[in-house]
Amino acid sequence: MNKIFLFWILPFCAMSQIFTVDDNYIECSDNYTVSNFSANTFLNTFSEVSISYEIIVDSMPSGWDFQNCFPTCHPINTYSVEAINFPADSSIYLNGHFYPNNIIGEGLMIMELSAQHGLYLDTVTWRGEALLDVDLEEDFFNNSSIKQIHTIHGQLVKDFSDGNIFL
Repeated sequence: MNKIFLFWILPFCAMSQIFTVDDNYIECSDNYTVSNFSANTFLNTFSEVSISYEIIVDSMPSGWDFQNCFPTCHPINTYSVEAINFPADSSIYLNGHFYPNNIIGEGLMIMELSAQHGLYLDTVTWRGEALLDVDLEEDFFNNSSIKQIHTIHGQLVKDFSDGNIFL
């Protein structure tokens, strides 16, 4: 009976992970007027490996574009690349760019990494947000008739640093 058990468990022990990704979920944001914003991570190999990728989810506002760099940047809106060989014990740059094209919104991009013809899979998710920045001092005090802003407790606001709530 022990021999049968070893026969079934041995193949699972022999298969080990041949690469890892430092961060599988990455968030980035910037003003919607910038040309692009991005965030990166690294893929680390433990043995010589052949890796390809495919974008399996791209949920973005109409008009947005994306780009991936693995290990170098590919053309905008590239959904997949053929397998690339990497040596053992290497750290490979993996980057996701969002191009908001002057459109406020939020985008999600999920990349599936496939090694050894689909035997090993992992995913990396980028969440990007193109924001409308509001500068209270510039927008309200210099360009409007608003002269004072008060906190929820009725106190006059003198400090406009992040983390404060204003009325």
